[in-house]
Amino acid sequence: MAALTAALAAALLEKLVAQAAARQKLRRIRRACVTLIERDATMFSRVIKASRGDNRSRFRRALTAATDVPWQVFAHAQTVQSACRAAQREIKPKFQSDLRCALALALAASESARTLILTNLAWLNDPAYTRMMRRRFQSATRGNVPRR
Repeated sequence: MAALTAALAAALLEKLVAQAAARQKLRRIRRACVTLIERDATMFSRVIKASRGDNRSRFRRALTAATDVPWQVFAHAQTVQSACRAAQREIKPKFQSDLRCALALALAASESARTLILTNLAWLNDPAYTRMMRRRFQSATRGNVPRR
């Protein structure tokens, strides 16, 4: 659901922004997130299959690979959030509600993806990988603090 939500946020913002370069970037994000919907399902299936076996190493590999999908969604959602904030001044007042909806969707996608990643990290129980992922979160979220 995180990838679908990020795709919706990008699509909504894509129709609002005037700059061609911004629309093109949002279109790429939307398409990437649509692709990630199917990839997430495939990866989840692999994790489920690996969890049914006795091979802990196979399960860890599948879960680590599956963590990449929500990470990509998280990164895309962060980009959409930044684009929403950058577009605030250019969007006409009558379309500000659509802009706020796009931002809300991007925030929901980020939080959903973050939750999936943290759940996978708990299952992996790999302190080094967890530290690395937490550093990635910190880098990705600098400057993306929600404005109220």
